Amino acid sequence: MIRGFLFHLIPLLIPFVVYAIYLYFAKKAGSDKTWQGKSIAVSTLIGLFLMALSMIGLGLSRDEPVEGTYVPPRFENGKLIGAEIIPNKKD
Repeated sequence: MIRGFLFHLIPLLIPFVVYAIYLYFAKKAGSDKTWQGKSIAVSTLIGLFLMALSMIGLGLSRDEPVEGTYVPPRFENGKLIGAEIIPNKKD
């Protein structure tokens, strides 16, 4: 669960980290640049784009069968059984 959460959170945070590193070295070089509304908005848009790409990539790389019968989550004997896709039988 945490791995899936981080898989989508890290691409969102990458632009902010890169910009923070840029500001750190710019300040060392004598620049007076700071976080501004435009830079935060651009970083957010880039992060959302990267996060969407990670979601698409994860969705395309799953090894689940595409064809089959979907069985929704259910309770059996007091235990929750997760959703599954049962592959179609080939005759």
